[in-house]
Amino acid sequence: MLSDRVYPMWTILKQFIWRWRGVLVTAPSIAGGLLILRFAGALQLMELVALDQMFRLRHFEPADPRIVLVTVDESDIKQLGRWPMSDAVLAQLISSIKQQQPRVIGLDIFRDLPVEPGHQDLINVFISTPNLIGIEKVIQTAQGEVIQAPPALKRRDQVSAIDLLLDIDGTIRRSLLYLSNKDGRAIATLGAQLAFVYLRDEGIELETIDSSQGQFRLGRAAFTSLRSNDGGYVGVDAGGYQILSNFPKFLNDFHTISMTDVLRGRIPKNLMRDRIVLIGLTAESIEDKFFTSYTTDLIAAPPGVAVHALLTSQLLSAALEGRPLLSVWSEPIEWLWIIFWSAIGAIIGWISRSPRQAAFRVVLLAIVLLGSAYGLFLAGWWIIIIPSLLALTTSAITSSSYLLWDNLKEYARTLEQRVEERTLKLEQEIAERKQAEETLSQQKQLLQAIVEHIPVMITLYDAEGEIEFVNHQFEQTLGWSTADLHHIDLIAECCFNSEQQQILDHMLAATGTWSDLKIRTKDERVVNTAWANIRLPNGMNVGIGQDISDRKRAEAASILEERNRMAREIHDTLAQAFTGILLHVGAATEIMTRKTEAAQAHLETVDELARTGLAEARRSVAALRPKLLEEGDLFSALKHLVNQMKSSTKTQITCQIMGGVYALPPDVENNLLRIGQEALTNAIKYAQATEIWVELVYEETQCLLRVKDDGQGFEVDQVYLTKGFGLLGMSERVDQIGAELIIHSQPDQGTEIIVVVNRE
Repeated sequence: MLSDRVYPMWTILKQFIWRWRGVLVTAPSIAGGLLILRFAGALQLMELVALDQMFRLRHFEPADPRIVLVTVDESDIKQLGRWPMSDAVLAQLISSIKQQQPRVIGLDIFRDLPVEPGHQDLINVFISTPNLIGIEKVIQTAQGEVIQAPPALKRRDQVSAIDLLLDIDGTIRRSLLYLSNKDGRAIATLGAQLAFVYLRDEGIELETIDSSQGQFRLGRAAFTSLRSNDGGYVGVDAGGYQILSNFPKFLNDFHTISMTDVLRGRIPKNLMRDRIVLIGLTAESIEDKFFTSYTTDLIAAPPGVAVHALLTSQLLSAALEGRPLLSVWSEPIEWLWIIFWSAIGAIIGWISRSPRQAAFRVVLLAIVLLGSAYGLFLAGWWIIIIPSLLALTTSAITSSSYLLWDNLKEYARTLEQRVEERTLKLEQEIAERKQAEETLSQQKQLLQAIVEHIPVMITLYDAEGEIEFVNHQFEQTLGWSTADLHHIDLIAECCFNSEQQQILDHMLAATGTWSDLKIRTKDERVVNTAWANIRLPNGMNVGIGQDISDRKRAEAASILEERNRMAREIHDTLAQAFTGILLHVGAATEIMTRKTEAAQAHLETVDELARTGLAEARRSVAALRPKLLEEGDLFSALKHLVNQMKSSTKTQITCQIMGGVYALPPDVENNLLRIGQEALTNAIKYAQATEIWVELVYEETQCLLRVKDDGQGFEVDQVYLTKGFGLLGMSERVDQIGAELIIHSQPDQGTEIIVVVNRE
């Protein structure tokens, strides 16, 4: 009877094991492997980096008003003219701070040896300042050295330790409250000692909760000493009394005042009254910077005095306001946490119908895991993330792969049948494909006939520039055949030197825009052409060109006709006006002394003729483009200006071009030419330069005009206020073309003017 009951139960258990075999194998295997990696410390650094990210996601808090920093920066050292500062200066600094009646003063500057003059004055200040806390270095350096505290403060037990704890990546995530010196006596660190003195005046003292567990109470906060394997740490040195750093994330830094301001009496009234004042170094040359969880680069790294202030602020907020300290789970709970997420991942991978569904569920649960970890972090709990996240994802992938392998076995059973069905279908598709190839061949022949007889030039080339084909019209117009043009570089040989790079860039860009180019034919003739290049879906490029020689001749004739018309109009208007002016000036000169009224009439006529002539001149030239740009490109126009100015000055002027030349809109080139002319004139006229460099840089997306000299320079801000040196005209021209004007200049350091304009 008993065996009858056992047999069904065993059958049910076997069915259960078989049904969930993937989960039962995957979950413990993955969890065990991750626990081994964790015990080996392989995941420690990643866990610490994850902790840093949670710190950086915190919201900002207002700076702690109970702490004031008196800093010694580079400008203070320059004012002193030496470092370290003398004992006299340090005594004066502490005395000035004492006048503000702070609650406690922390001196984050070593003073183990006298620095004359004023050593006796400093000793007197030490003796007369009971709320002053000095420092000493307790933990030995790599050379086995320690730094003693000032003897006067040590005798009065007004000394703290300056030592900080760095993790393997050089970041401060743990804070020392106490450690033992070489005499075996416990000594508080600077940040902790300042907090204890401040809280003592608030009636708050350290209370022991459990000395064997390293637990004590300070106001509203209960402290537990950090152990070697707490949180994400594995085998960390937990010597002394350590806690996890839970520094606040301040929107602004602590209130800071420089040493120079203190010595000169520039201290706001009651700034330091009843507050904690820390005196420390922030000068870059001292190299006293440390990384915290909030730090992303060395520039933003806080100095040591700020790190001690952060610990003080953390302890004050915890004791007075109940701000949570970071706590951790016990190791058994962390193990169960990893096993739990490994099981969840294995179940997801096993029950999901597809890898996509499994991935979606894993991502969703990963978000839940990370969100839960961050929520607990805000509440003061540091739970491990990396092993749990790896357990979730790795178990899901492994169990899903296990399931896929089983499914593949099932698919193999029906593969032969599907292969037979597919073979029949392929035979049908082959027949249809042959029919499609015949149709495609006919269409190809038709297309080739069209390409050969269409009255435009066509080239076909790949992304590497290999010419595959040119049509009959191309050969007829330019004389070059496909055999002549094996590579796109050979096409450049057909162009004038100034346009070689232009045609190469235009063809390889394949933007579909038209570009006018002068091409030299095989028989050394010159043909005006227009080209547009497009890229096909298969990666090949097609160039379409037209012979526009007739159009260019018509445009040239039109320009000549317009110039002749303008010449006739100027002759009929301005020349006549100036002739009349000369006649009337002569008449007025003859009768100036005899008939004043008659002379006045002549002068009025002269005024009218001059105004009429000026109006006609403005009307005639308003729409004309500069002659220099009509006869060439922007660089040749700049080169012409440079050559003109070289002939009238001893200044050495260099003009050069960089990049592949391309055409800009006429109004842009006109304004760039005028800006360059103004910058050159200013450099020669005002800068007293010995050398001037003019550069025209063609980049892929923008064009830069740079004019630089080694002259006397000027203060840019002052010149901008007065708009001197032609800057007003330059700014207006830059605004007209939507460009950017950049000016670099300092007195006696030359001037650099840069205009940046987009290519399009």
